[in-house]
Amino acid sequence: MRGQVVIRLGKLEDIDELAQLLMRAYQGLEAYGEESVSEARRYLKWLRRTCKSGFLVAEVNGCVVGFIAACPEWKDWELGTVLEIHEIVVAPEWQGKGVGRALLNQAYSLGHSHGRKLAALWVGVGNMKAREWYKKLGFKEIGRWGEWIRMFRPIPEPKDE
Repeated sequence: MRGQVVIRLGKLEDIDELAQLLMRAYQGLEAYGEESVSEARRYLKWLRRTCKSGFLVAEVNGCVVGFIAACPEWKDWELGTVLEIHEIVVAPEWQGKGVGRALLNQAYSLGHSHGRKLAALWVGVGNMKAREWYKKLGFKEIGRWGEWIRMFRPIPEPKDE
């Protein structure tokens, strides 16, 4: 499983494959994912409409291995306008190989180009693997709403990461 990660803008034609990937990524964490593939498709179409420039797909050797949906104009009632990371998914077999970091770095560049200072996201309370990964990347937990934890971090300057 070698190859260079290529990040590109997601297309409508990607939705079916991304829905399958989303469902696979949330196995064991179903409380935080979508109930069905059709719901996943609907959610992904919403993400693509909402995050036009930040709906990005990661490929290795032409195969989809992950995606991110990041909105650089998201209005947060406490943090102001932020780069909101609605979803980041990496195929389980590609986790730990730099795909997630590559997607986040591309999202950070997008946020930076829109003048954003903060990146923010929500993560499920029970999604310990993701919570630890976000903490390792500099995200801080700042609040909780039901089963969800709010996290943020300053967007690094392009030379920082």
